[in-house]
Amino acid sequence: MAMYSFLDGMKSDFLKIISEKYSSAVDVDDLSIDYGASLENLLLKYMALCQSSAALLSGAKSVNDELAMQSALIRLRSYAIGLSSLFDAIADNAETILKIGEWPELPEGYELPDCYGNLGND
Repeated sequence: MAMYSFLDGMKSDFLKIISEKYSSAVDVDDLSIDYGASLENLLLKYMALCQSSAALLSGAKSVNDELAMQSALIRLRSYAIGLSSLFDAIADNAETILKIGEWPELPEGYELPDCYGNLGND
């Protein structure tokens, strides 16, 4: 399952940075990410639900069962929103972290040092 374990490492890094950058205690319940849950497990859960709904859609389409196709589409929509919400929470928390505390100004044309390899060259 460790394919997406970076998500939980990132979540841990978020908390560490918040505690370093923010002078008062931060209530994690006020943040978008559920810090009590494994992001990797949530991602895998919603991906599996999307996969099973896509299989249902395919099976229903093969026999032209419009009610089952409709049900599959409703499920796919719901699970895709769950996936989207997971990534929206990550984006929201990254933005929150950038807004708190003091950060040095990024100079124009800044490039990551070579010691980070290709991690930031996208």
